Amino acid sequence: MHIHILGICGTFMAGLAGLALKKGFEVTGQDKSYFPPMSDQLKSLGIQENKTEKPISDLKKSDAIIIGNSQSRGNESVEYILDNKLNYFSGPEWIKENILKDKYVFVVSGTHGKTTTTSMLIKILQENNKDPSFLVGGVYKEENISYKYTNSDYFVIEGDEYDTSFFDKRAKFFHYKPNTLVINNLEYDHSDIFENLEQIKKQFHFLIRTMPSDSNIVYNDNDQNILDLLGMGCWAKKTHYKVINNIPNIFGDHNFMNASAASAAASLIGIEEKNSLKALEKFSGVKRRLELIENKKFIVYDDFAHHPTAISSSIQAVRSIHPKKNIAVIFEIRSNSMISGTHEKNFIKSFLDINELYIYCEKEITWLDKNSNIKVYKDIEQIIQKLNDNIDNVDIVIVMSNGDTSEVLRKLK
Repeated sequence: MHIHILGICGTFMAGLAGLALKKGFEVTGQDKSYFPPMSDQLKSLGIQENKTEKPISDLKKSDAIIIGNSQSRGNESVEYILDNKLNYFSGPEWIKENILKDKYVFVVSGTHGKTTTTSMLIKILQENNKDPSFLVGGVYKEENISYKYTNSDYFVIEGDEYDTSFFDKRAKFFHYKPNTLVINNLEYDHSDIFENLEQIKKQFHFLIRTMPSDSNIVYNDNDQNILDLLGMGCWAKKTHYKVINNIPNIFGDHNFMNASAASAAASLIGIEEKNSLKALEKFSGVKRRLELIENKKFIVYDDFAHHPTAISSSIQAVRSIHPKKNIAVIFEIRSNSMISGTHEKNFIKSFLDINELYIYCEKEITWLDKNSNIKVYKDIEQIIQKLNDNIDNVDIVIVMSNGDTSEVLRKLK
C-alpha cells in the first residue's frame, strides 16, 4: 500500500514516515521546505525530497494521503484531495489505527519537557529489556533518530496538545489511547489556536474522559493547573511522582522533574526506581535540549526553549553548573505565541540570570517594551560579530529557538 505524506519534514511526520516504512508501506511525501535534522532522517530513509505544495504524481497515485497539521485550506494539494474525494487521514488518526493497536501506550504530555521525559522513559525501558517502539518530538540522541518500531508490547509517544489537522481540531494526543498518561505541567501556550488556559485544559479533559479505569495518570501534584484539570473528572488511577534529585549526569531542577516522571511511569509496569535511576545514569540527553555543541571559542548550548518558563528553566540549569561564568543568550522569536506577544509580560523576566541577551527575529516585533533597551536584530551576522568582538567577556552562549539553529551554530564556529 502506498501512502503519501503532506508536510513530511515536520518532526512528527518524518517519524511517522519511518514507522510506516517499518510496517511495510511504500512512503512518499512533500513539503514546502526541508531542513535538518528531519531532512537528513528522510534522506537516510530513501524518501525523495519534493519541495512543493502542488499535487504531484506521487500524491495522485497513492492509496492514502496523510495530511499534517501544517497544511491548510487553500493549499493546492489539500484542495486537489478534497475536490477529487481522495482517501485521507490525519497523522495521529493513522498512527492510532496502524501503529498503536495492540500496544501498551505511554503518552508523555505537558507544556514543557515532553521530548526529554519521553526520551528518558525510552532509555529506562531499553535498559530494562523492554525494547519499546517510540515516536519522539525531536531526535532521540541515543540512536540519532526520532522513531523506532519493534516487536515489543510497549510504545512511548510524545503527546502534543496542538491540534490534529485542519479537519480535526482536537489535540493530537486524543488519538493515542494511553494506558499510561504522563502530565508534566500545564501552562498557557499556542495562542494561535487556544484563547486561554481553560481551552487547553478542556483538550486534556477530553482525553481523560476516554481513559478506562485500569489506565494510569502520572502527574505533578505541585502544579495547581493539573490539580484543577483532574478535578474536572478523572476515572483512571492517579499516581503523583516525588522529585528525585540525585542522578549524577542530569542537571537542572526541570530535568530532575522530567526524570522523576519517567521513573514513576516505568514503575507502573514493574520497573523499580533503583533500576530506573541506574538506566538514567547512562542517559546522554536529547538533541536541541541544552545540547552541548563543540566550539573552540565558547561553551555553546543548543536549546529548543521558546516559552518563558522553559527559557528560565534552561538558564537556571546552565547557571547551576557554571555559577560564575558569563552567559550570553541568542534568542530567536519564532513561535506564533512569541511573535504575537502572548508572553510579553514574562518574557524579559525569564532572562534575568544572564549577562547578555541578543534577540533575533526576521519579522517585525511591536510588543517588546521600548524601555527595556533590548534591540531586536534582523540580521544574525550582526549578533555573531558582536559576540566575537566581546569574546573575552563571554564564556557561554546558549542558542534558543524552536526552529532550525544549524546555521547560527555554524557561524558561531
